[in-house]
Amino acid sequence: MKKPGIVLALGGGGARGLVHLGVIEVLVRENIPIRAIVGTSIGAEIGAFFAAGTSVKEMKQLACRLDWISTMRLFTPDFVEAGFSGGKGIHEYLSPYMADKSIEDLPIAYAAVATDLMNGEEVVIQSGNLLDAVRASISYPGLLSPSRRNGQVLIDGSMVNPVPFDVARKRFGGPVLAIQAHPQVAQNTAHREQDAPEWEARLQELLGSSWLKKTPQVKTWLQGFKRPRQISAQGENSLGVSSVMNQARLISEDMLMRLRMQLSPPDLLLQPDIGGIGALEFYKAEEAILVGCETAELALPSIRALYT
Repeated sequence: MKKPGIVLALGGGGARGLVHLGVIEVLVRENIPIRAIVGTSIGAEIGAFFAAGTSVKEMKQLACRLDWISTMRLFTPDFVEAGFSGGKGIHEYLSPYMADKSIEDLPIAYAAVATDLMNGEEVVIQSGNLLDAVRASISYPGLLSPSRRNGQVLIDGSMVNPVPFDVARKRFGGPVLAIQAHPQVAQNTAHREQDAPEWEARLQELLGSSWLKKTPQVKTWLQGFKRPRQISAQGENSLGVSSVMNQARLISEDMLMRLRMQLSPPDLLLQPDIGGIGALEFYKAEEAILVGCETAELALPSIRALYT
């Protein structure tokens, strides 16, 4: 007999994905049972914490502890593997909570979505070591090196499935509550223009840190992010490397979302307004969590209707 409760589909989006934690906080507070979680990228990470039994309180403490510098240290560059970072910092951060956990033994059913780099196929990881599954799902191309698992070379799941509501339904049935943690394309453009000054200040703080003096090649690479981040038609000089990369990714994710919505939509899709949070702005954890809480609270009647 199927356990009562809802199935969560948690999307990717980097730091924006901390909205998932706000939604989960409201579900727990309102005694709305969660019987399964399927996550992509940051959604896979947050979902793994919760499925493994980490309390919402501890998850919030972990998230809010990260400032700008400590966040970047999670992605300590080594340029040894096929990425900006080989993932040592991420592995050390997640190990105390996931290294000794098997997906099959979790108190809440769980699956992570990754992408096979060799053939472009979606890979759903529903067994084996929890940390390995999360590491595969968050392996964003260029930032973290690919993860190798069972003979496959795996990268971030958002490359093929930004919000895995269709996988959630196929693997665990319904009702499926999906949370989109990446902003819509137009929404992201408007917010980025407003937030460029804060981003510049944070980046300048990073560029002045002592640990970057030992890695001049990294400092040179980061200089490319100092330009304004907004997309503008005023000429090439208004385009920074991060603005182009971010906007191109969002266009692709939106297209994938629309296609999958036509085939197997979730029972309820939440789209928090988190365009003002950049993919690496984990220092905005409190803001993201609050947005998640507010979004879930507004949707409570619809959420309750899913399983009652």
